[in-house]
Amino acid sequence: MSFSSIELCSKALNKIGANSITSFDDGTVEAEICESIYLTLKHKLLSLYSWSFATKMAKLSSVESEEKYGFCYAYILPVDFLRAVKIASNMKYKIAGSYLFSDDENVELEYIADVEEDYFSPLFVSSFIYLIAAELSISLLNDTSKYTLFYRLFNSEIKEAKSVESMQESNKTIRNFSLIDVRK
Repeated sequence: MSFSSIELCSKALNKIGANSITSFDDGTVEAEICESIYLTLKHKLLSLYSWSFATKMAKLSSVESEEKYGFCYAYILPVDFLRAVKIASNMKYKIAGSYLFSDDENVELEYIADVEEDYFSPLFVSSFIYLIAAELSISLLNDTSKYTLFYRLFNSEIKEAKSVESMQESNKTIRNFSLIDVRK
């Protein structure tokens, strides 16, 4: 089941004992605060880990740039880019502003994207609601004890979400490692 940004904020508001909202423009203090914190918290949580639902690949387009930080090529990052995971060639690179710099002539980037809420996994949603509730506890209620409680619940949920997420990828095999060869 997917939730909208309004539904996620409303669930967090309900957890702290506040009134739900119907939109970010409904004129309430709750709506104003939710609107001011939502996108920042969403980007923070998406960037925190290599979530499979937010991971994308893109072949980057080369652009002219005055500054190349000592690299040969400059590439424009995708508009939904939040954080790099790796480039396919495993060459060195640097990200500055909305550009990636590399000596690689063709760059295929694996990255974390700013995805719509429909893509969020259930455990991510649960974690996100607790994170929003923690922030609202301070911003709306100025209640540090509720903040501590909800942040502790967030940490517990995010740990579980990361654990489950890590099971969705095959284990990396170590090859050509001298200590393994000695054991044979």
